[in-house]
Order: sequence, then structure tokens, then C-alpha cells
Amino acid sequence: MEITKKDVALAGKLSKMRVSDAEVSLYEEQLKALFQWVDELAGVDTEDVHLTNVNLSAHIRPDIPCTDPALAQTLRDAFPEQEESCAKVKKVL
Repeated sequence: MEITKKDVALAGKLSKMRVSDAEVSLYEEQLKALFQWVDELAGVDTEDVHLTNVNLSAHIRPDIPCTDPALAQTLRDAFPEQEESCAKVKKVL
């Protein structure tokens, strides 16, 4: 993937960051190096490599209901729009 100054400037605009011309040049080189490294990793043959010591349940927190009525109300008030007993939030693109 070819990264250009225009791509860096657009990324800055989308992230609502002010990026100077000097920073655009710096970030362009850093992103080029990053994507070159990713391309290099993609070329590694991992066909016979198997996952070891993987505990997927370590990344899942149990859904524990709030038992403090005052805290529950505070949380509900923070999200005035609700849908099917869930807080309704803005779409994240």
C-alpha cells in the first residue's frame, strides 16, 4: 500500500488533528515503514504454526448488573435515549 502526503493529511483531518507540513512528512515516512513491515510479516509462512497458551476467556468480563440503585440511575441519566433497555449511543464509523 502506497502512503502519500495526501493520505496523511486526510487521516489528520478525519481524526480532527492539526498536522503541520513537517509532521505530514514525518508521519508519511513512519507509515510507509509500518506498512512495509506489515507486508514483510504477511509474507511469512505460518501454515504449520499452531496457537499455544491461548485463554480467550481472559478477555471477557462477566456481565454483572449494578446493585446500587443510585449508581444505576446516574448511569441511566447519562444516556437519556434508550432502546430495548439499553443505552442508545451515536454510531461509530
